[in-house]
Amino acid sequence: MDNSVKADLRSLEKSIELIEMAYRNGLRLVPNGSRLKLRKDPDAVDYDKHEAATAAAIVKHNSESILAITADQDGTRELLAQSQRRMAEENERFLIDLDLWDRLEKAYRAVFGGTECVMGAEGCLEGAVVRCRACERGVKDE
Repeated sequence: MDNSVKADLRSLEKSIELIEMAYRNGLRLVPNGSRLKLRKDPDAVDYDKHEAATAAAIVKHNSESILAITADQDGTRELLAQSQRRMAEENERFLIDLDLWDRLEKAYRAVFGGTECVMGAEGCLEGAVVRCRACERGVKDE
């Protein structure tokens, strides 16, 4: 069975932001098949009514994109399930790669020695998940 995710969650970001905006502004989305209804959330207390009206207009104007999430509860649930499976698999691969990277860098230093960064004179990449021992110690090629 192929458990790969067929959809990219990033394509839903605008829809997610619109739903978040609605809830932040005291609105509740009521899915109704291929239509979307907006209601005032009876439990909402701390929101600006003017901003809520603006949010409602924006949500209504963009309701087609929100339907990608709200029109099919089972489909959205399955997308979440598939995405979770993919992230778990990717996380496992990431942790294995991280361990192997660390061990390979130790082996590299044991075999070849040296105090230079594995990335060269520029040093480890900005935002890198892992840094080499040379950069950890603040030593770079001169």
